[in-house]
Amino acid sequence: MTKRTISELQRAEEKYQALVNKRNALNAEAFEIRKTRDMLNDRKRELLDAVYEVKKKKDSRASEMREHKAKRNELNRKAKELIQLKRELHRHSPDSEVIRDLERLAREFDALERRQQTESMTIAEENDLIQRLRNNLSERNRLSSIAKRGEEIGGKVGEINKQIDEMFESSRKEHELVVSAYTEVQALGEEMNSKMNEVSLLINEANKRHKEFIDKKGEADKAHQEAMEMRTLILERRKERKENFLERKRAIQEQNSATQKVLFDREASEQEADKQLQELLKRGKISLR
Repeated sequence: MTKRTISELQRAEEKYQALVNKRNALNAEAFEIRKTRDMLNDRKRELLDAVYEVKKKKDSRASEMREHKAKRNELNRKAKELIQLKRELHRHSPDSEVIRDLERLAREFDALERRQQTESMTIAEENDLIQRLRNNLSERNRLSSIAKRGEEIGGKVGEINKQIDEMFESSRKEHELVVSAYTEVQALGEEMNSKMNEVSLLINEANKRHKEFIDKKGEADKAHQEAMEMRTLILERRKERKENFLERKRAIQEQNSATQKVLFDREASEQEADKQLQELLKRGKISLR
């Protein structure tokens, strides 16, 4: 292998290691970003759980508010009906003129009785006086009946007034409960909005971190792919170098084997010549030419 090829392999190995280091660094950054993203998502879930609890409480108080509001409106409706009934009773009840007429008739009756007892009258005059007394009494009875009915109506009106006062008092208490529940519902709604705003910020931040994570993972995957391609190239270059090394080794071995064979054949030839020389010496016949 030439020096250029060795230098190329070294550069490839250095580049491969640099790509591996870059991949590992990017994966480490991606891990930290993912950890931050997951923490944001965990906080988001915690806030959503808190929002759900606040919403349950808000809905419960809103339901109570509606119940108190319905009771208040029903009490007001019934109170208005009683007020209307009271007005109707007043419209049909005798006015103060009936009382004045009763008082006038009582005075007239007393005067007629005194006249009957103190004055001398003819039979015709006395009969006229008696008839007037009877008419007075009849009218008084009629007006007394009307006045009695007025007293009954007045009693009913008094009872109705009491019921109206009680209903308005109950309505006032229900209204206070409505206002209290409404104030709490508003506060809970504001708390929900505040938490939802925070959730929205967390979602945006988590989405941002997720995009950063995907981008970093993409860069890391790209570096990994490039590193694997470089690794394949290195393995090919190493394989080529190994094949070249083995080829040179085989060539050297073949050359050594050939050299050894030549040396062996020469040694064998010399040994055979020595053997033949010994045989000739033994026979005493040596021919040198």
